[in-house]
Amino acid sequence: MRADAANDGTVASNRYDSDGTRRHDAMVPPWRSLHARLLTLLVALVAIIQLPTLLAVNSAVRKDVLDRAGQELDRGVAAFERLLAVRGEQLGESVDLAASDPSFREAVASGDEATVQSILANHGGRINASFATMIGLDGRVIATTEDLNPLFKDEALADLISKIGSRRLFTTVAAISGQPYQVVVAPVMAPGRIGWVGMGLALDQPTLLKFHDLTGLQLSLVVTDATSMPRWISTLATAEQAQLSNFVTQPHNDDKPLSDSAYLTRRVALAGGPSSAWAGSLQAVLQISLAEELQPYSRLRDSLWLIALLSVLVSTIGAWIVARGIIRPLRRLMIAAQRIGCGDYQADVSIHRNDEFGELARVFNHMQQGIAFRERHIEHQAFHDSLTGLPNRTNVESRLAESIAVGSKTGTPLAVLTLNINRFKDINDTLGHHVGDLLLIGVGERLVEAMCPNDTVARLGGDEFVVVIPGAFAEQARRRAEHIVRTVSQPLHLQSMDLFPDVRLGIAIYPEHGDEAADLLRRADIAMYDAKQSHQSIALYKTGRDATHLRRLSLVNELRRAVIDDELRVYYQPKLSIETSTSHHVEALLRWQHPRDGLITPDEFIPLAEHAGSIHLITDWVLRNVIRQCREWSDMGLDIGVAVNISAMDLATGNLPFVVRSYLIQYGVAPSKLLLEITESAVMRDSNFALNVLNHLKACGVKLAIDDFGTCHSSLAHLKRLPVDELKIDKSFVMNMTRDDDDAVIVRSTIELGHNMGLTVVAEGVESEQALDMLRNFHCDVAQGYLISRPLPADELTTWMVERKSAANGKPVRLLKVVPAV
Repeated sequence: MRADAANDGTVASNRYDSDGTRRHDAMVPPWRSLHARLLTLLVALVAIIQLPTLLAVNSAVRKDVLDRAGQELDRGVAAFERLLAVRGEQLGESVDLAASDPSFREAVASGDEATVQSILANHGGRINASFATMIGLDGRVIATTEDLNPLFKDEALADLISKIGSRRLFTTVAAISGQPYQVVVAPVMAPGRIGWVGMGLALDQPTLLKFHDLTGLQLSLVVTDATSMPRWISTLATAEQAQLSNFVTQPHNDDKPLSDSAYLTRRVALAGGPSSAWAGSLQAVLQISLAEELQPYSRLRDSLWLIALLSVLVSTIGAWIVARGIIRPLRRLMIAAQRIGCGDYQADVSIHRNDEFGELARVFNHMQQGIAFRERHIEHQAFHDSLTGLPNRTNVESRLAESIAVGSKTGTPLAVLTLNINRFKDINDTLGHHVGDLLLIGVGERLVEAMCPNDTVARLGGDEFVVVIPGAFAEQARRRAEHIVRTVSQPLHLQSMDLFPDVRLGIAIYPEHGDEAADLLRRADIAMYDAKQSHQSIALYKTGRDATHLRRLSLVNELRRAVIDDELRVYYQPKLSIETSTSHHVEALLRWQHPRDGLITPDEFIPLAEHAGSIHLITDWVLRNVIRQCREWSDMGLDIGVAVNISAMDLATGNLPFVVRSYLIQYGVAPSKLLLEITESAVMRDSNFALNVLNHLKACGVKLAIDDFGTCHSSLAHLKRLPVDELKIDKSFVMNMTRDDDDAVIVRSTIELGHNMGLTVVAEGVESEQALDMLRNFHCDVAQGYLISRPLPADELTTWMVERKSAANGKPVRLLKVVPAV
């Protein structure tokens, strides 16, 4: 149940005029309020303290990282120089060994180029030299392990030889045709100098990658000359190598490493220059990733930022608490003083403090408690049900009108659910009104438990409740209704007994089914009675049911007059014995010949008669007319038995055996001519009482049949207790069995079941020769349907029976399907 929100007096703009009317003054802008100023001041102080600390720590960390990275670069340069020195020593040893080899010197002296070539290949292969060469005194290449023409030019050789001078070994790093090499040259003496022998190792990508793996530094070798763009080999990723040309061309101090946002860089000039005769100059570029160096400090930096943010957050919360502690009670007291001065005593001032604010609030509350209590009590009595404490009709209509007004502006739907306790009058009559009151209270409590916060539940009166669900469309309302039915239908323990509330619920939706509170309540009520009529728990209002409802009310009022004025009509439909192709039994079917609406079928007015309590008058009328007609047929020499459908409410009264016996005696009809058909559901309502009534009917001598077998879920154990003679298979199975194998199996199984229980089996809804042949193969006893005949008035049925009796003469009569008129 929805409760009205209490006013705690916290809105600063509320004011009251002298007549008690609330008005609204202009509010101070939020940014100029005391609350905002306190909050801004404290947060600003914390930010001013935290920000310099963060900046200083970040600067110190970055400086330390740069210093350490510079040291790493210095160590990397030293390691690279040691690498070149070690490789130079290896080359030098191999070159020196070749130059001092007697066989080599003899081959050079004798001009044996093949031997020279072989010895060079042997010595160069020992250290995996990129090339090995023998150069004559005239600068001509005598022999080489590689084709040096692309590498060396005459001026390059002359330049190299001129640099050797008198040195025994000459080691250098040079860019030859854009490729970095480490070269060692030594003179060949025999005994005088007869030439020079040289070997070289390429500084290629694998060499650089090994250096990177050992030191963790990025290494690039960049070759520059005056005629083309720089060229390089590098351990950097391809996308990052484009910056190498910028590092090479920009001026720098060799004592300080270059730095960009990603790397700290150190350059080392290896050989050559713009004036060199070599094909280009060569520089080594060593780099270290700043991101990787800063990574160990990222957690510290994140922690500092987190501490700063938490400090700001805590200061904000503290400022808000302080401001709230001062301003909120002051504001409440100010508004409460104005409210009490204008006569509004409904809300207490909720200030729970041990200071002057709290004492003043207690004084205010003490003044208004007495009057407020009495006013609340009077208001509650006016708008709530005295038994359940739920809102009453006036209250819910007012709330529903408010919800509709809101929905009309926002386009929000709402659902109105009307709930009724089935057979509540029987509970009052049998168990007493006190138990009925306890049941109403229990149902009301169950409804409140099933509600959401914004829902409203009320008692309209009697056993009728209403639920208003804002924001619900039809499907949502149906799901909520199913939940309500499940909740309410749980057993209630009242006075040492368990009651199982059986409820019916109708649903109407705004604006689909109406835009007025009264219309929605009325249409939800109509849907609830539709649920009762269809024996369903829940029904949604169908558009146009207002006219249908009025028609039903009109028919209910006119039913008693119809019985008195003899407007009811009995039609008879023959039953065919499948084995003998004869017809000795008919079923009585009721019609209402309404003077205004014409012929009305029993599907429409029988449920109304049951609901209105006039079904007993109709059953009495039908039994009297059918038994009288049976007597007339007997006087005409026609041996015809008649079946009559009996309502569940006829069994509930208990006097049906007396009525049947009295009419059989009055018209002198043998009881065996009358067969009473009862549905499974009618027997299952109160099985013990119904079984007692059926036994009394059986004692009268009439026959009994179970109608529409298969549409209810009665157990076979219960069925075998019934004193019935006949089993009627529902037409829904018979009409589809020629097309549906499952229905054929059901029909055949039901026939076998009936025969095993010693019952005659009747199949309704026979409309084709194929269906009749199938029933004959299934050994069904009796067929009924339009194939045999449509329902006929008594005089037409008499003619039909006479003609069949005359035409048969012991021969099977061909059956013709008759199109039903009614």
